[in-house]
Amino acid sequence: MKFLLAVSSEDYSRPTLRMGSQIAKSFDARLNVVYVGPKPKEFFAGRVSLARDSLAKWEIYHPGIEVLRWAFQDLQSSGYLENSGENGFDPLNMVEENDRYRMVLPGSYGQEIDLVLREGEIIEELRKECGEEDYTLSIIGGSKGRNMAHDLLQYLPTSVLVMKNLDIEKSYQILLCVDDSPATDRAVRFGGTIAKKMGMAVTLLTVSKHDEFGEGYTNAAKSAAQYLDSLNVSHEQKFLTGNPITTFVGAAGDDHLITMGASSRSPLKKFFLGSKPMKTLEQADCPILVVKGQ
Repeated sequence: MKFLLAVSSEDYSRPTLRMGSQIAKSFDARLNVVYVGPKPKEFFAGRVSLARDSLAKWEIYHPGIEVLRWAFQDLQSSGYLENSGENGFDPLNMVEENDRYRMVLPGSYGQEIDLVLREGEIIEELRKECGEEDYTLSIIGGSKGRNMAHDLLQYLPTSVLVMKNLDIEKSYQILLCVDDSPATDRAVRFGGTIAKKMGMAVTLLTVSKHDEFGEGYTNAAKSAAQYLDSLNVSHEQKFLTGNPITTFVGAAGDDHLITMGASSRSPLKKFFLGSKPMKTLEQADCPILVVKGQ
C-alpha cells in the first residue's frame, strides 16, 4: 500500500504532515511526500535540470528542495523516521524520472519513504503523480481556496483525505458515515484501521431522509458494527433522520475525522449536482476522508 502526502510549506503543512504520516504508519504504507512548485522562470529554464553540478544551484533555483528538506527533518523530529548516524537528505541524490525528481535516500529510517518534487499546476501534477505510482490514498491540506480541495477530491483517482481545519493539539474521534453505497464497506475498514492504530473512538452514523431505515441501510450498519467489534474498537451507533449532509456536519463538529465512501454518481452528475462527500467537505469544520471502492 502506498500513500501520497502533498506539502506546500513549513508554515502550512506541518499538521498535515504530522497526522498524515501517522495514518500512513497505521496502514504500514509506503509514504511519498510530494511538493508541487511553479515551473521556473524562462530565464532559468535551461539551468534547472539535473545537469547542474552544485548543491547551491539546486537550493537557489528550487525552493521546493527546502520544503522537502523541512519535511524530512520534521518526520525525524516527530519520531516517524528514525534518526540515523547520517543525514540522508542530499539534493545531489535527486534523480529525474518522467518529468519529476525523486530523492534517493541512502540507509534505513524505519519507514519506507520517498521525497518527490514536481513542477507545474498543482491539480494536474498530482494527477500525473497518481498515474506514476499505484497510490491508495492521497493526503492533502485543507486549502483556504475552496475550489482546490474540491477539485482534488473530484479529479484524483485515489481515496482522498482532506485535512480541513486540522489542529494536532485536539483529540479527534472518527465519525463513520454508513449507508448502502458501494464504497461504504471499504470506508468502514479504513476508519476501523485508523481508530484501532491511533486509539480513536468511533461513532457509526446512519442518516435517512425518511422516518424508516431500509434493509440496505440497516444491514450496512450491522456489518459495520460487527467489523469494529472484531477489532475491539470502542464505538457507538446512531440512526438519525434528516438531511444527511447537515446531519453529518452537525454531528462531526470540529473534533472528528469524517470518514465516508465516495459517491457512485457519474462524473457528469457530480459536476452538475455535486455529491454527499463534496457537499460535506464544503460545509464541514473538520478533516474528511473519502474512500473510493476498489
